[in-house]
Amino acid sequence: MDLLYPPRCPLCDKILDWKDRTTTQKIRIPGMPRGCCTDCRTSLPRVKEPACMKCGKPLENEGQEYCGECMTQRHFFDRGVAAFRYTNALRHSVYRMKTENRRDYIPFYAAEMARALERKLPQWRPEVILPAPMHSRKRRQRGYNQSELLAREIGRLTGIPVETGLLRVTRIIRSQKELGRRERLQNLRGSVAAREPFPRYSSVLLVDDVYTTGSTLDEISRVLRTQGVRSVYFVVLCTGKGKKDGMHREKSVVYSV
Repeated sequence: MDLLYPPRCPLCDKILDWKDRTTTQKIRIPGMPRGCCTDCRTSLPRVKEPACMKCGKPLENEGQEYCGECMTQRHFFDRGVAAFRYTNALRHSVYRMKTENRRDYIPFYAAEMARALERKLPQWRPEVILPAPMHSRKRRQRGYNQSELLAREIGRLTGIPVETGLLRVTRIIRSQKELGRRERLQNLRGSVAAREPFPRYSSVLLVDDVYTTGSTLDEISRVLRTQGVRSVYFVVLCTGKGKKDGMHREKSVVYSV
């Protein structure tokens, strides 16, 4: 199959050399997937410390504990982490993954997300992994929910069970790229529902692809709180940069996905 459909780098999409087709990253998680090309591996925009203790966004100041958004906004989730910063290379990659059926990127990105979780799981101890839900019409059009695929692979790597039918999107949500945080929250309010009866979970790990303002994860977390979940954590593939923490904002291509 590799001869017919050679694996490609998730970031630059070029065909991987044989030596790059198994990742060499040292993480203590079995079942390592294919990696990325040598050039991209040396410049992976991983989120490193210092990072916001609430949402996981990267910070410039080592003495700072929270990003500007988390210092001024209330969140319904407890804490979260991200594997990568949402740079241009990641924007293009996520766009291909979501709109061009590039599900072959999933194993590599799920492994990086599991890597970001490695030190958090002993503290968080989630009982179940829940992917961010997608409206049924949108799922039919795309053919899959990328958050669900990431969640299943993370579950396989970590041994945490994955549930995919506990949350659903009740209506089509209008595009949020031009909306502020308050408008996003209003746009999302009531758009997510939980299955009844909901299982008794005290700690849940949410999985999504991109974190910007956190409004989507907040709405899901709010719904989970109403179902008796005490601790809500999340892991995302990419996170944006805080708008109020003084960090340089990169020029980027914006996709409506």
